[in-house]
Amino acid sequence: MTETKKYTKYIEWAILLIAFFGLMTLPDQLDFIDGLKPESGTEKAIFIVSIIVMAIVVLAVHELGHLLAGLAQGFKFFLYVVGPLGFKRDDNDKVTIYLNKNLAYYGGVAGTTPVEDHPDNAKKFARILLAGPVASLLFAAICIVLAYLMGRPLGMTLFTGGMISIAIFFATTIPSRTGMMFTDRKRYQRLVTPGKDQQVELAMLRIMGQFSKDNSYQNINPADIAIMASDDAPFISFFGHFNKVCHEIELHGEVSEATQAAYDEAATAMPAASVKAFSSEIEKYRDKVALRG
Repeated sequence: MTETKKYTKYIEWAILLIAFFGLMTLPDQLDFIDGLKPESGTEKAIFIVSIIVMAIVVLAVHELGHLLAGLAQGFKFFLYVVGPLGFKRDDNDKVTIYLNKNLAYYGGVAGTTPVEDHPDNAKKFARILLAGPVASLLFAAICIVLAYLMGRPLGMTLFTGGMISIAIFFATTIPSRTGMMFTDRKRYQRLVTPGKDQQVELAMLRIMGQFSKDNSYQNINPADIAIMASDDAPFISFFGHFNKVCHEIELHGEVSEATQAAYDEAATAMPAASVKAFSSEIEKYRDKVALRG
C-alpha cells in the first residue's frame, strides 16, 4: 500500500468514527426519545429481539435499493441474499429461494446484470451503486418519523432501526472498503473517474453484459478478462481469473496449467467460503459446456 493510500484509509476511518460518535449523541438531542424507552420486563425483552430483526430489515432495505434500481433500468435479476435467506436465478433461468450457508453473504448482497453489452450500462450501474445508500437514508428518515408518531411500544424499535440504517449509510459511503470489498461510494468513484480503475469496472460490465446476452463466453473479449485479472483489488483480480478459467473451458474444454495456477494463486487472497462457492460454479459450468458438446 502506498503512503497516500495508507493515509487516505486512516482519514476515512477517522471520519467514520466521528460520524458514528455523532450518531450516538443523536438520541440526546431529541426530546421524544425518553418517552419511547421500554419500561416493563416484557417490553425490554421484545425490544432486544426486535433489534436483531430490525438489523436484518435494514440490510434488506439497503440491498433492495440496489436491486430495484437495477430492475428499473432493465437489468436482469441474479441474486438477493440477506442473512440466511436467499433468492437466485438458477441454470434454468428460474428464480428460486434457498437457505444461504455462505457467511460472506450474511451482511446482504444483491445482484442484477445487464441484459446486453451497451454503452449506457456504466451510467445505469452508477445509479445502482448510489441506490443502496439512498435507500438506507430514506428508510432511516421514515423509521424516525414513525417512531415519533407511534410512541411506545414500537417507537423505540423503529428509532433503533433508523439509527442502524444511518450507520449502514455511513459504512457504505465514508470508507473505501469494508473488508476486501469496495464500498458503494468507492465503486461509484471508480466507475465515473477516468483511469485504470474505471477501465476495470467497465471491463466487468462488458463481460457481464455479453455473457447475459449469449449465456456463453464465446464472444467475450479476452482483453477485458485480462484487465480484471490484473487489478490490484484481490476480489476483482480473483473474479477476473475465474472468468478466464470459464472462458478456456468454453473455448477449449479444459483449463491450461498456467491459468489454473494463476486462479489458485489469486484464491489465496480470498476467504475460503468464497473460493469454495466460485470453484463450485466452475464445475457447474464445466458440466454445462460438456452437455452442449
